[in-house]
Amino acid sequence: MNKWFQKDFRRNLVDMHIENWDESFLSQLEPRRYVELLKTAKVSTAMVYANSHVGYCYWPTRTGKMHRGIRGKDVLGELIELCHREGMNVVVYYSLIYNNWAYDKEPAWRMRLADGREARAWTGRYGVCCPNSGYRDFAFQQVEELLVNYDFEGIFFDMTFWPIVCYCQSCRERFFKETGKEPPKIIDWENPEWVLFQRKREEWLSEFAKVMTEKVKKLKPNVTVEHQFSTCVANWVLGVTENIANASDYCGGDFYGGALQESFICKLYYNLTANQPFEFMTSRCINLNDHTTTKQKELLEAQTFSAIANGGAFLFIDAIDPIGTMNEKVYETMGEIFSNVKDYEEYIGGELCQDVAIYFSFESKWDPQDNKKEVLQTSGRQPHLDSALNTTKSLITNHIPFGIITKNKLEELNKFKTIVLPYLLMVDEEEAEAFREYVFRGGKLYASYRAFLLDKNGKKGDFLLSDVLGISFLGETKERVTYISPSQELPDLFEDITTKAPLTLFHSQILAQPLKGAEVIARICLPYTDPADVSRFASIHSNPPGIMTDYPAIVRNKFGKGEAIWCAGPLEMMSEERHRSFFLRLLKSLVGEELSFQAEAPKSVEITMFKQKGRYIINLLNFQPELPNIPVQGIKLKIKITDERISSVSILPSRRPLPFQIMDGFFEIEIPRLETFMMISLEFY
Repeated sequence: MNKWFQKDFRRNLVDMHIENWDESFLSQLEPRRYVELLKTAKVSTAMVYANSHVGYCYWPTRTGKMHRGIRGKDVLGELIELCHREGMNVVVYYSLIYNNWAYDKEPAWRMRLADGREARAWTGRYGVCCPNSGYRDFAFQQVEELLVNYDFEGIFFDMTFWPIVCYCQSCRERFFKETGKEPPKIIDWENPEWVLFQRKREEWLSEFAKVMTEKVKKLKPNVTVEHQFSTCVANWVLGVTENIANASDYCGGDFYGGALQESFICKLYYNLTANQPFEFMTSRCINLNDHTTTKQKELLEAQTFSAIANGGAFLFIDAIDPIGTMNEKVYETMGEIFSNVKDYEEYIGGELCQDVAIYFSFESKWDPQDNKKEVLQTSGRQPHLDSALNTTKSLITNHIPFGIITKNKLEELNKFKTIVLPYLLMVDEEEAEAFREYVFRGGKLYASYRAFLLDKNGKKGDFLLSDVLGISFLGETKERVTYISPSQELPDLFEDITTKAPLTLFHSQILAQPLKGAEVIARICLPYTDPADVSRFASIHSNPPGIMTDYPAIVRNKFGKGEAIWCAGPLEMMSEERHRSFFLRLLKSLVGEELSFQAEAPKSVEITMFKQKGRYIINLLNFQPELPNIPVQGIKLKIKITDERISSVSILPSRRPLPFQIMDGFFEIEIPRLETFMMISLEFY
């Protein structure tokens, strides 16, 4: 494999999902002008369309149909040649599964809903083809054409996911052949038959991604493969697991959320990608539904440097006008931003300092409230992801070094001082045993709610880690408004949370029996009446605490050399500052004070630190909700000293020196002024 991407951080994609019914569409597309604009933007890698979701091809294809607007020209070939001439790498874009032309051409390839309707009745503009059908061979043939006829550095397969739960004839026949059963149509995550169907969907999608990658590698081993992986955090319907990342040479995908989402995704990609750097993509417009409203420069700049601060490459997405023209101003703006990025490129990445890990589970991307619903009635909610994101925010705003890990890091759990399991819904025996060993050897674990109750096959019993958590399962409160009430005098931990003013959770809690030796530090308190019964209440507007129970709300349990804290409700998911502060006090009681770094800085400033050969690289990103940023002054950093002797501190890339001092085992520096981004180098002997 050609690792062209390792020092390549300035990337671009121009969306060309253009229809064919108007002869003017793409008639003004000029490859030379296209590449001139990429040069203006200081782009080092161009992702270039071979086809689109519409399905028409931009090369002289034998298997598909060319877009008539390009009038038989080999637009793809021209763009590849021109980009290479300018020293740019080229990644060819190919749309998998989403292909309107193929959908219309072969009805047997169409995905179908649970009620028998064809998928386009659900997806609207998009014709989606099933990878279990004959469409698979068609995609193979098209990709083979590209690999045989063109030379390029990489290929990007977009839309490698299930847009719906498919019940087409091909899927039904394959499921019956492999299981002897008909695919179920009622969601039930505690029913092994339903879970088996979901596991098969994940397996089939992963297999499709793998064989597409193998096809590429067989014909051109040096070409890199990237599958669309923004769907890693999408709900269960899409069937995406870490195996899509395993079929890619590096992780990448497009996102349209804010600063919190980008930080979470970058850290997830960092620990999942087979090779660094990962790739973070986003549009230059507000979102993909907007064609003309360019984000303000300050936002594009903050998004670019957020990827850089987490060790990733940044790709901006533009969309071509239907007639084939592009907005020059966009490329001038990105050229100014990428000019700055270029100055930092030699310093990006390394070993990310991660004292705390948030565990993300691909099997937990569903909502227990959806059980017994028909497939088409799924809410799409993901409390596991919501909890993980809110935990991310808690750690960012309190400047705690952290990362996002998945099952692929089970062998490396000992790297982390504490691991948070936010609203974890499903695990397998391998995961449970890895966490048991981690705690036994001295690790610290925070778990909440249903963690370790349900295995990967949908079987429910007692907690798989009952001995580690110090609890045994009894049931769950019917009340959806509950309280956490202190059972011990721990003022440093509980502060203003008392038995008279317990902490509200707008969520049910698990009822458990504490095991011998487990320390119950808080108990469940319930309202006077069940909030679901509107005819009987104590207070007409709220549901005040009224019934103290003996059930534990928070348990601390020592196991081997380590310990675990279990919360009966998802405390980490609550976004109010009172809840967030309490969660952080619990977490810090596990982590201790020995963090890789500490900071006195506003909540809008995110700090990451990477260890490289002979130095530490510290990134500071000021990403405020309202832009442009208000500059921040007086940030103080304390870096834990280990065996290194610091020789100098400087602001990159100018190498302007910063004063520093050593006190109480910490290396201390003060940042004079931070506007949006700053990179600092700590060189040591």
